[in-house]
Amino acid sequence: MKEKGKHSLLRSTAGLALAGIIAKVVGAFYRIPLTNILGAEGIGLYQTFFPVYALFLTLTSAALPTVVARYVAYADALKVDIPATRAAAKRTAVVSGLIGLVCAAALAYPVAALQSRPSVWKGYLVVAPAVLAVTVSTYYKGYFIGKGRMTANALSQTAEQAVKLAVGLTAALALSKYGATAAVYGALFAVTVSEIAGLVFMAAAYRKDTGKENIYRVRVDKSIYYDIIKNILPILAAALIVPVSSFLDSFVIVRMLTAGGASLADATSDYGIYSGAVGTVINLPVVIAVSLAVAVLPKISSGVAKGEYVRVNEATGLTLSACLAVAVPCFFAILVFAPDVVSALYPGFSATDAARTSDILRLQAFNVIAASAVQLLCGILQALGSGRSAAAYLAFGVAVKTVIQIFLLPYIGIKAAPVAQIVMYTLAAALSVVKYLELVGKNPQLVQSGSKILLCGVIMSVCIRAVALTVGNMYVRLAVGVATGGTVYFALLALTGLLNKKGLATLFRRGKGDSDD
Repeated sequence: MKEKGKHSLLRSTAGLALAGIIAKVVGAFYRIPLTNILGAEGIGLYQTFFPVYALFLTLTSAALPTVVARYVAYADALKVDIPATRAAAKRTAVVSGLIGLVCAAALAYPVAALQSRPSVWKGYLVVAPAVLAVTVSTYYKGYFIGKGRMTANALSQTAEQAVKLAVGLTAALALSKYGATAAVYGALFAVTVSEIAGLVFMAAAYRKDTGKENIYRVRVDKSIYYDIIKNILPILAAALIVPVSSFLDSFVIVRMLTAGGASLADATSDYGIYSGAVGTVINLPVVIAVSLAVAVLPKISSGVAKGEYVRVNEATGLTLSACLAVAVPCFFAILVFAPDVVSALYPGFSATDAARTSDILRLQAFNVIAASAVQLLCGILQALGSGRSAAAYLAFGVAVKTVIQIFLLPYIGIKAAPVAQIVMYTLAAALSVVKYLELVGKNPQLVQSGSKILLCGVIMSVCIRAVALTVGNMYVRLAVGVATGGTVYFALLALTGLLNKKGLATLFRRGKGDSDD
């Protein structure tokens, strides 16, 4: 995987974003035939395994890529080798993955019993090896992130989804003649196979880049393990907050809606629209922000290692501007075309459900900007060594969100959920900005760029609103709206100087002090 010359951060970011989008699209197409194979009961059973599986993955692997990336970027900036640290990190990944595998297997029956389905406990045994595969794979992904080369990560992510689609549909279809439970086990088997395939791919890419190494022959001081754990804990705390928030939502929202007089069926439907139908649309633009957060870590870590905070300020400011440049037009497009988006994506919805989904989608549109900013700022603060602050701000936001939901859901219904989430992300973003300014200083250029981006978005929204009012056919309206909005928006960015070559070069090309890996 070695590449010659200087590497473009823009190319890495675009690759990760594209891979994330492709993965989501493949996942969406995968769910449609899988649902037809498994049936309503089967897909419901399939979904019950994932909250627990996701929790194990978060506990064992969420923090490791960031920590490994930071070590590798620091070492490259200082032009030193760190075999002991790499060995310690890899051993940590293996041990964490093994612990996760054993715990997932040991808790299979108790967890299934708590879910009132003790007979399907074997499903956790089927998916448990994936915990080990994902955890070990995160070490390799962290290494390439630290090097600023995300090609292997992007290819691995796309390949995993393709393998899951092929194996999942084949296994589920072959086992469906033995019943829904057997078909679900086949789909879960595909998860394990896809993650093992991803691990093999990443291990091969790593070996090609570094050569053969035996981590068990490297002598590692205990202080290195202590430092790794010390860095993992705050990042892990931050990573756990969003899954815990979603877990709380699954209880609070339905209970509070029923407390306000809604039937259990209606409350469950509203929660499904909010978390599923709307969440899928809102999360897509945020993928790009997550990719920006990952891709910018090496440049920030390199600048911190050298004490070049002016350079860090410049890089983070331009990255935040790039994040806004993506989020702002998506926000305005969703506001204008929410009903059309819902009708195009969910044609099976009744008129009442479609109208309710459109209303929630318009409210959630604000979180395209807020959630993207929070994701990026958390990544920046972690790279600056303030992971604890990022975790604390998110935790505070979740607490406020939960309180708002408890008080408002019985009175204004499901609309309280997106309102509470807007408050959560806005608070976390505001607090993160204050901490960011404290660490790297003020950035007038960021304020100026943000104002220009917002103005461009407003002008774009007027243009696409005109399209929405004049074009009759829904699909033609969406196509013309996207084309018109994109053309107007990027033309305005160019006219305001936001797409100038100098600014992009500052952000996306390595400086003379960076390593050429």
